[in-house]
Amino acid sequence: MASVAVFAPGTASNIGPGFDCLGIAFTGLGDTVRAARSDEPGVRVVSVSDDRVPTDPLLNTAALAAAVVLRRAGLEREAGVELRVEKGLPLAAGMGGSAASAVGGALAAHELLKTHLSRIDLLVAAVEAEAVVSGRHADNAAPCLFGGAVIVAGLDPPEVTPVRVHESLGLVLVTPAYEVATAEARKVLPAEVPRADAVGQAARLAMLVLGLERGDADLVRRAMWDRIAEPRRAPLYPGYPQARTAGLEAGALGVAVSGAGPTLVALALREKRQAVAAALVDGYGKGGISARAHVADVDATGARVVP
Repeated sequence: MASVAVFAPGTASNIGPGFDCLGIAFTGLGDTVRAARSDEPGVRVVSVSDDRVPTDPLLNTAALAAAVVLRRAGLEREAGVELRVEKGLPLAAGMGGSAASAVGGALAAHELLKTHLSRIDLLVAAVEAEAVVSGRHADNAAPCLFGGAVIVAGLDPPEVTPVRVHESLGLVLVTPAYEVATAEARKVLPAEVPRADAVGQAARLAMLVLGLERGDADLVRRAMWDRIAEPRRAPLYPGYPQARTAGLEAGALGVAVSGAGPTLVALALREKRQAVAAALVDGYGKGGISARAHVADVDATGARVVP
């Protein structure tokens, strides 16, 4: 195989109480990584569609992940890979952009070279790559790679469990016109969590997983609250409280910051999604902040080879 292209979908993570452990892949947006063989050993980034993303292979998550694949496959001294990264996800938005590039780079290198690595090996490669730019966590990389919703219970070794999302439920993602760097959002997290908050967060995550699987609107409504990250990060998200209130009034079952934000993710019954999207955008607009909405389904497939 001389070349291969991989599409890696965007992801929403945390989803309220699932901080660093719950993520969902969504349809319609993602990164595409194209890999081609090179005569020169190692990994090189030929181009990136967004000039704010570095082409330096030591700073580009697609290249970093591809390099880990070569190393784990024992091919780093003999195989050469050139990457072209097409960014379909915005930067610093909370939609899993760095993870999508990492997953795309890992899977593209694997498919190009037909390595013996497993999907868990590819997840490790993506997590190692993303750790360089945004911290070591897999709540974006895992759903991006495997598709659907997943719980990540551990990283050493990776422990990933799929969560079924009932067909009656859909997603709305709304991104206000400002950026929040993941590294900055992680700096403000508390070093310790009170016992009551930890217990409450665990209970609500259990309720959310049950609500997702059953399509139980009441459980989802009661579960989508975060008592750990969002209270500390609130100053980073202008307009969020107003938008959230508007989304809930329009029928959203829950609204939360996706990942490090500023994108909001709303869970809603499928027939309510357009109304929720309009309300969230309007909520930001009343505060003088423009925003764009993306109505989506769960992407059950995850990263895959495309023409």
